[in-house]
Amino acid sequence: MFRMLQAICVTTLAALVLWAPGRVVAQQASQPAAIRVVDIPIANYSPLLVARDKGYFAQENLSVTWSPVAQGAVSIEAVFGGSAEVGGSAVFETMVARANGLDLMFLASGVHINTQPPDNSALLVRADDAIRAPADLAGKRISAGLVNSINYVHMQEWLAKKGVDASRIEFLEIPFPQMADALFAKRIDAVWNVEPFVTFMTKSGKARILAYPYLDTVPGMDVANYFAKESWIKANPDLARRFRRAIDRATQLMATTSKEERDDWVAKFTGMKPDVVKEVTLPVFSTEFNVPSLQANLDLAVRHKLIAKPFDVNAMIFKP
Repeated sequence: MFRMLQAICVTTLAALVLWAPGRVVAQQASQPAAIRVVDIPIANYSPLLVARDKGYFAQENLSVTWSPVAQGAVSIEAVFGGSAEVGGSAVFETMVARANGLDLMFLASGVHINTQPPDNSALLVRADDAIRAPADLAGKRISAGLVNSINYVHMQEWLAKKGVDASRIEFLEIPFPQMADALFAKRIDAVWNVEPFVTFMTKSGKARILAYPYLDTVPGMDVANYFAKESWIKANPDLARRFRRAIDRATQLMATTSKEERDDWVAKFTGMKPDVVKEVTLPVFSTEFNVPSLQANLDLAVRHKLIAKPFDVNAMIFKP
């Protein structure tokens, strides 16, 4: 009997010794992987909140946090500098950065612009101004955001298509939230602004929409994306796939759910009042990249000498 008990104790102890390290490893493996995101707090990136609150990130064993920045260029600096793994920015700026030596890659699609008016950005003038056509902009002062940004370059392209000499226009760099005050105070004659500011300006009765430039340059194009360093993606392919799956699920929900639910998510993410969100024009949420539109933007960047030579845009799209 003693020998039997001794054998049982030895066997049990051995099993515990084998089981305990495995338990520690399992506990360590169950810890969610942390991913830091930097993004602009606009409707484009509301799928981040959806993925968190719907549990999509948790189901992929991810702990995703995000920090707001004022411009996509800041997101690019943060990701390349290593203070975040993923960034949100306009596709144009991401491609220009890659062409100029930063190893950035499109991790997931975000939103497209519309193909028919209205769009979620617009060129506005004062309601009582005499500007009625593109030709009337010659000799005027315009803000299309930062010089060499996506809006600025597309503004140049739009003016050329309308037969307006862009060299006769004075461009001023004014942040989107401050454009309305500058326009109404007559420090500027036209602004290319984005939602929700477009709605705020038109609802005030002091501004009217002159045009939707994107619809005349590259309708339906990709405008925003999630990106990461290519070196990070190659070093963490499984992590990149899991983030992509979760954000794609959230983006698909935003694309297919009711307007009421979509507006609710946007209001929560941006901090806009629900009654304001109901009035704004949202972009088109999509999990697929519009590759021809990426190529069109790349061609624009080359034409405006922001990129020395073109490259294969397909090479910078992460394919899980």
